[in-house]
Amino acid sequence: MNKSKFIYTLIALSIIVSAFAFLNRVYITPSDQNNDITVSLQWISFDAKHVAIEYDVNGLIQTSHGNYTDCPIGSSVVLSSNGEDITGETFTSCRFISEGQYYVTQFFYNDFQKNFPQKVEINVGDKAFFSNETGKEVYIPILKTINFDLPRNVLTTDTDLASNEVATARSGIDMVIRQANFTPRLAKVDACLTLPDNGDWGVDAYIKMGSKTFPIDYWQIPNFREPEILQNKHRCFTTVTSSVEDFRNIKPGEISFVVNKIYRNMPDCTDKSGFEKIRSELEVSGINLEPDPAGYYCFTGAITELGDSEANAHLFSYIQDVLKEEVEGPLAITIK
Repeated sequence: MNKSKFIYTLIALSIIVSAFAFLNRVYITPSDQNNDITVSLQWISFDAKHVAIEYDVNGLIQTSHGNYTDCPIGSSVVLSSNGEDITGETFTSCRFISEGQYYVTQFFYNDFQKNFPQKVEINVGDKAFFSNETGKEVYIPILKTINFDLPRNVLTTDTDLASNEVATARSGIDMVIRQANFTPRLAKVDACLTLPDNGDWGVDAYIKMGSKTFPIDYWQIPNFREPEILQNKHRCFTTVTSSVEDFRNIKPGEISFVVNKIYRNMPDCTDKSGFEKIRSELEVSGINLEPDPAGYYCFTGAITELGDSEANAHLFSYIQDVLKEEVEGPLAITIK
């Protein structure tokens, strides 16, 4: 096939794929749905570095293709007094409470001393879901827009509670807190650690407020798709903890972020020494592996191909225990 025919073939395939996607997506109009969604403001503030807002969402979006049961909040923006979009970087936590009820916390990061914010605009809709009833993807447009005005003055008590302290454990790992943001319901802490290597590590951490401790809900690595992020053993984790105490009721110096330990996530492959630890258990299930060109033994695919859910669960659990690697802390920093 010559070059021009190849290009035309690619174009034709692209058109076919696009047409198929279009035919399998339903675009409803606002009149094709019913919703009783309400948004109730619980907290709003800002300082020179960020805007914080917290609100409750109640209600469902009902369509003839089925109900949309996930968080119904679409895009949110911060607007200046002249209507300019000054949103900056955005973080959103939408927590499921019960059917049709969500708690939402959002942080917007920008230079709000230079660009003075006036309101936060929240859109309900602009969502898509797969309908089991029709077998098609259903797109829901923006159904309503809610605006919440910000206070006229910059918040005097900064809720960006960062720290310059460095915590070091006996194991040699260390940590700094790049940023810590609090609302009455949620704590978001960006902690940067020096790991033993650039492998796949996770963190076991909690927030301490007074005498109470609150384990983090989850962690994520910002910009993890950028190759240099995961190739570096100096790595930042964004941790989110919900249902915390209202930080306004905690005395200064009585809030801290603690990493109990870091742990290596179970790999898909292992080196020869790791393979020797799990080899006999794999062979019992009929799995015999050869090393790849780099000398690693990749077991995940072979286990999955067994097609036996009980055997799969047993082997993955066994390997996770045998190859488990943890580095103890604690790493603790007081957030002032």
